[in-house]
Amino acid sequence: MSRTYIKLCGLKKVDDLVYADSLDIDLIGLIFTPESPRFVSEEMLKVISSLKITKPLVGVFMDQSVEYVNEIQNILRLDYLQFHGSESYEYCKSFNTPFIKTVHIGPDQITFDQKLAESASMTLFDTKTYDQKGGTGTKFDWSKLINDQSLREIIKTGKYLVAGGLNLDNINDLLITYKPKGLDVSSGLEYNVGEKDYEKMEQFVNIVRAYDS
Repeated sequence: MSRTYIKLCGLKKVDDLVYADSLDIDLIGLIFTPESPRFVSEEMLKVISSLKITKPLVGVFMDQSVEYVNEIQNILRLDYLQFHGSESYEYCKSFNTPFIKTVHIGPDQITFDQKLAESASMTLFDTKTYDQKGGTGTKFDWSKLINDQSLREIIKTGKYLVAGGLNLDNINDLLITYKPKGLDVSSGLEYNVGEKDYEKMEQFVNIVRAYDS
């Protein structure tokens, strides 16, 4: 049986975190980019640090200073760092922490640092619309997972997550047609921005695990 990686991202409420931790998932994502409506405040960060979360935690950053990332890590132990901007190989490696690097997929040709993709613990494929990188709630053209040679090279490593507009209505199509190694879902499981719908979370995980079996 092949297991599909599931990352639930954009959690910012204590109850949502505790519930997510009870599900059969692999990673929990916390966003530390202030521009995001799912940003985890310093006050909430301290509350989260006191919780007994068992799933690996991923801290999501975008073009932020080394000092800022280290400040967050000093408060909360992060199992992975996710870099969602234009961070360099040297920057990503400097923290000596496993990291996830985002490849932004829009209508144009896909470009990324091959060295970064090879050194990352995982690569995240996410939607880029105009100047917005991720958090759009829209999916990219999934046919690129088959047709784009650059993406296929990463897919062959088996270390990648598909993000961007995933929800209960389209997840079966993605699983059956493209057989992704991993999934990263956020807005598609919310009833309000930054507030998770527990029924949708459970249904999403059940659909993926039923597919796995």
